Amino acid sequence: MKKTKEKIQLLENQILVSKVEEQANQLITEMKKIGIEKLPYSYSALKQFIDPETMDFHYNKHYKGYVGKLNDALSKKKYGDLDLEKIIKTISRFDKTIRNNAGGAFNHALFWNMLTPEPKKLTGELYKKITKQWGTFTSFKKEFDKIAKERFGSGWVWLILTSNNALKIMSTPNQDNPLMNVIEGGGFPLLGLDLWEHAYYLKYRNKRDEYITNFWKVVNWDFVTKMYEMKTKTKLTESNRMKQILSEGKSKMCSRTENTYYKDLFNENKDIKWVYMKGINKILKEVFNENYIDSPDNNHLPGVYDIEGPGRSVLNKLNTNYTSFCILLKDLNQVINKIPNKKPISFDDKTPDEQKKEVVRFMSALDYYKYRIFNKDSETLQNLLRILIATSKYGDNREQTTASILKKFFGESSKVNIVGELGSKKDAIDGIDLEILQDGKLYTAQVKPFGKMITTEDGIVLDDTANVKLYNTDWMVFQRGNNVLVFNQKPKIIKGKFVFPPDSLLYNI
Repeated sequence: MKKTKEKIQLLENQILVSKVEEQANQLITEMKKIGIEKLPYSYSALKQFIDPETMDFHYNKHYKGYVGKLNDALSKKKYGDLDLEKIIKTISRFDKTIRNNAGGAFNHALFWNMLTPEPKKLTGELYKKITKQWGTFTSFKKEFDKIAKERFGSGWVWLILTSNNALKIMSTPNQDNPLMNVIEGGGFPLLGLDLWEHAYYLKYRNKRDEYITNFWKVVNWDFVTKMYEMKTKTKLTESNRMKQILSEGKSKMCSRTENTYYKDLFNENKDIKWVYMKGINKILKEVFNENYIDSPDNNHLPGVYDIEGPGRSVLNKLNTNYTSFCILLKDLNQVINKIPNKKPISFDDKTPDEQKKEVVRFMSALDYYKYRIFNKDSETLQNLLRILIATSKYGDNREQTTASILKKFFGESSKVNIVGELGSKKDAIDGIDLEILQDGKLYTAQVKPFGKMITTEDGIVLDDTANVKLYNTDWMVFQRGNNVLVFNQKPKIIKGKFVFPPDSLLYNI
């Protein structure tokens, strides 16, 4: 009997050790996954809004179900460092399963905190903003209720803060969230109401309107206010901090030789330029989702706004800037060099096809490390911004100098207007920097720098002209100091350089 008890005790100890190890392994696994938000009150705390049975079922079955399915879907694919908010902001890169379950996990994690058994009246800056926009607080609630009732089927209704710092009420289907980069006209969610049947049906049955009305009895305005203040103050702080960093810091530039090498690489191997451009555009939209505007207005292109200050960011020029390409490559290779058995990315002594494979590898690595590289605290990003700002100012000065020289040359009878503007469709799509009215006719012009002009058998060759591509303007104008060249015929592009017909030089000022 004693031996039997000892065996039982030994077996129990083994089981206990096994359970402890299993729990430890489970804990380590959980730490690598999307966590579960703790319910901040009891299941019965919100009786004036929802019954305990529904809250229990909603939290433990539906919400935890979303988190579990999300973690399961993420574990089947290799992604870089992720958190739930980053998944939401970059949802376009994920499949439908991850989109639905990430939305369910994120929306509910917010929703639990947006409710409270001890609600207080809304006061302060957010209250003033709401009443200013909707006239009265009652009018705001009526509009919120109206949009909630108009949602057919499953979804959510939200009060959001847009990228322009305005308030907006909107609805999203299923488990979509306004932060998702696939939601047109979205923004930062401040307040949300779950309109799925599982959120209310046990208590209200088909009386969804009553559920919507009772929602206001439990809104946690303290939490909503903190969300609003966090977002508005963060934007202001980040904007001021970024301006300070950009004004005080020193940029780690590539050498002139390196810049020339990558400029020629861009101009001679178009595959490199296009793969890089496409990849950078995708990365910027995902990383700066909160600052990305798909439809600014009829005159401006989609892109990243309000980074280094109000308006369109110079980051949008990153996709064609060979100096930035050089800096990103050098910084990324520093990381790659620390990884065993990984070769640094290089374009030296390679065929065009090999160079294309190398730029694909480059963009794949950039995409993996994008949240580290394009973090607002990243030294690399700060250097890129300083370079792009300096390049943009240089371009503006070149256009102003050129316009001034042409005005003097053509006289008072002609008009020369600068129309190129950061992100304008005329500039970015049509390539129009200047419009010149001469003898009653309007000419459009692209303005570029140049190093030297050489006459060869092929024609007039211009060197050191930055990016080389064809433009649809009437004239192409080149400026160096007080020397301005005006060509009125289309050039050829030979070995990455503009080559004009001998008779196309209209003015040499």
